[in-house]
Amino acid sequence: MMKVMLVACESCRQRKRKCDRAYPSCALCHRTGRKCFYAVYRVTDPIHEKQKPNASVAVESHKKNPQDISPDSWEALSDQLSWSWAIQSPTVPESYPITYRWYMPKLIKHFYNGLGVAQIPVGARCSAYKLQTVWLRSAMEDPCLFHATLFAGSSHFDISRGQKQSMITLYHYNELIKLVKKRLADPATALDDRTIASITPLALFANLGGDRASAEVHRTGLENMVQLRGGMHNLGLDGLISSLIHMNRIVSNIVFDLGSSTVPQFQLMPPLSLEERILNMPTRPPGPDSFLCSIKTLFQHVHQTKLQLMTAQRTDHWGQGTPTTPTMPPSTTEDPIYQCCYLACKIFQTIVDGGANGCSFVEYLDALARSLRDALALTEEEVWLRHFPVPHTWACITGAAASSDSQIRTWFYFRQASTARILNIDGDYTFLDDLSSHFDWLRSLRRDALQRDDKAV
Repeated sequence: MMKVMLVACESCRQRKRKCDRAYPSCALCHRTGRKCFYAVYRVTDPIHEKQKPNASVAVESHKKNPQDISPDSWEALSDQLSWSWAIQSPTVPESYPITYRWYMPKLIKHFYNGLGVAQIPVGARCSAYKLQTVWLRSAMEDPCLFHATLFAGSSHFDISRGQKQSMITLYHYNELIKLVKKRLADPATALDDRTIASITPLALFANLGGDRASAEVHRTGLENMVQLRGGMHNLGLDGLISSLIHMNRIVSNIVFDLGSSTVPQFQLMPPLSLEERILNMPTRPPGPDSFLCSIKTLFQHVHQTKLQLMTAQRTDHWGQGTPTTPTMPPSTTEDPIYQCCYLACKIFQTIVDGGANGCSFVEYLDALARSLRDALALTEEEVWLRHFPVPHTWACITGAAASSDSQIRTWFYFRQASTARILNIDGDYTFLDDLSSHFDWLRSLRRDALQRDDKAV
């Protein structure tokens, strides 16, 4: 019996052609020789028994409240998405590549939700999209990468709830380590793309968990494998692996503060790219135009401050002391999104000025960073992702640069990780480099201010 999917394939959808939704390939793609695949996040219809005889698990999961399932209920849609992906995705073979366990569909759901693409449509070239397509297709065919996926999904669930590693997380971690060691011992699979990809979650969650020793082992191993493969450009999975390795380097730098530089802050050029991205945002916010204009006014101040510092650097006036910078504009609205941006800009101004009005510089910055963390926690991530992705990253990275607590820096990176995956284009690391430069520059300013305070004491 022919298997039928719940949605049209991506090829037909993009070309606006009628699709018969057949699996593994629809009739039109089969006839024209096109690659046929289905995007997970477009599954929105309820699972009916008539569509797939062996979908009894999904049907049973919704029997208790059949009337509750509607497109207006995200929770119902989220559960449905998890089950329908696990059972009906065209990339899923008749069985998982490892022994089935009851929680596996839920971990796949957590992996998927952790990408930040469940709420919004994303471009086909971004890392988030390729994680939900290229990565997941490969994972459903490879035991090692499948364990890596379940480990990542379970780890994301643990971190998002502030919990230690669960037994399920530890189980898949141990299984993944065993399979990675086995593959590394075999010359035929040691440098395989899926082997390298399987190590990236180990490095990421070692960073996010504050395990510097393990993170360093995984980072060194990945760098050696990349070197043996002839460089990042030779890595596969459609450029996804190289992006993940690049992100891991940034995470390590933020969490463990690896960017310590002996170059004085007044010799570092202020980066302008993130602010320019924000100022070039189209004026189409979820509310009145003045709301976005207020946010742009804040970042216009940040941009002008950086330009003034750049001028002071060129005229060699900065090395003799921090130059006078423009005064921050007053707060204009109580909107929570605006208030987060305002707090982040206040942190920026404090770091640039190099003082805290008589208070301890470190304690004052830490207090501001905690306030920003609390304010961000009260906002909806979907609003940031849809309308203010770059200000979201800017605010989080600024908060991370201010904090002396590695756990708070980890929280800030984790909070904006979905934004980074959505805005990063595989093969073009411009956004990731802008993010990293902003953190390094602010961190250098902070470090130099602390050194001046120590000398004064």
